[in-house]
Amino acid sequence: METTIVIGGSGFIGKAIQKYVVNKQIGKGFAFAYNKHPENIHNSLDKIRIDLLDKNTLSVIERYPLAIYVSGSADHSLAKSSPSTDLDLNVGAFLNFMEEFRGSLVLLSSQAVYYGLRDEILESVDHVPTIPYGLSKKMMEAYADYFLTEGALTKLWMFRLMYAFGEGEKERRLIPRCARAASDNRRVTIFGGGKSFLNPLPSMFVAETLVEATKDLAKRGKNFLEITNLNYPERVTVGDVVRFLSGVKHFDYEVVESGEEWPVEFWGNTRNLSAHLKEWKINFPSLWDDLKKYFNKLVGSKQLG
Repeated sequence: METTIVIGGSGFIGKAIQKYVVNKQIGKGFAFAYNKHPENIHNSLDKIRIDLLDKNTLSVIERYPLAIYVSGSADHSLAKSSPSTDLDLNVGAFLNFMEEFRGSLVLLSSQAVYYGLRDEILESVDHVPTIPYGLSKKMMEAYADYFLTEGALTKLWMFRLMYAFGEGEKERRLIPRCARAASDNRRVTIFGGGKSFLNPLPSMFVAETLVEATKDLAKRGKNFLEITNLNYPERVTVGDVVRFLSGVKHFDYEVVESGEEWPVEFWGNTRNLSAHLKEWKINFPSLWDDLKKYFNKLVGSKQLG
C-alpha cells in the first residue's frame, strides 16, 4: 500500500486528518510531517520532521508518491503587514516542497483567491484577488498547475476552503471568541454588520474530504486536474453564527456596521463538491448540530479551566 505524506500534519487541519485516519483505522497508510512539535502527532502515527523553509530537511519527501498539502500561513494581517513573509510561508515553502516531491497531490488552498468578487463563485472563474493573502494563495495554485504541466506532478486536486472550525483552531477565531465570552461574561464585537459569509464546515468533514480525494486520485489518469470549492452549500454569515451560538449559551455581543477590513461578499458554488460527495457516499454535515456540539465543548473546557 502506498503511503500518503501529510505536509502540515501537526496544524489545525492536519490534526483533523490525524483524528480521521485513526478513527477509521487507516493510519498505517499515512505519515505526518511536523516542524517544531512532534507531540502534536498522534503516538500511533508515523511522524517526520520537515521544515519547509530549510531545504536540508526535505529529502525525505521524495520517498512518498502521494501527498496532502495543508501547510502555510492563514494570517491575513501578516500578509498585509509583511507580504514577503507571507510569500515565504505560502509560496516559498510550497516551491521548496516541490523541489523534492514527485507524484499525486491534494492541495488545500483558500477561497481568498476570490477576494474582490461578489455572490456565488464557480471554480472556473478567472480572477486576480485584491488582497495580499489571496495573491499568495493564487500564486501557490498557479505554481501547482505549472508543475502538473511540466510533469513534476502526475495528478493534482486543489480544494479552495472557505472556513473551517473545530478542535485546535486558534483562540482569536470566531467560535472560540464566542465560547470565551459565554464563560467569562465578555462581549463579542462583530464588525461589518456581521454580513460576511462564512459557510463554515467542521474540520473533520474537511479531513474526510481530503482523504477521500487522495483515494480517488488513484483511479484518475495522468495529468488529472480538479479544482473544487470546499464550503457549506447554504449561505451562512458571521452574524448568523453569533446569533445562533448566543442562543445556545447566552453571551453579550454587539454588531458594528463599520470596521471590517476584509468583508467576504462571496461564497463558493458547491455543485462540483456535491457531485464528488455523492460518488463517495458522504453527506454534508449537520452544520448547526455540529456548531452547537463544538461550542458547548469549548464553553465546558473554558469553565473547567
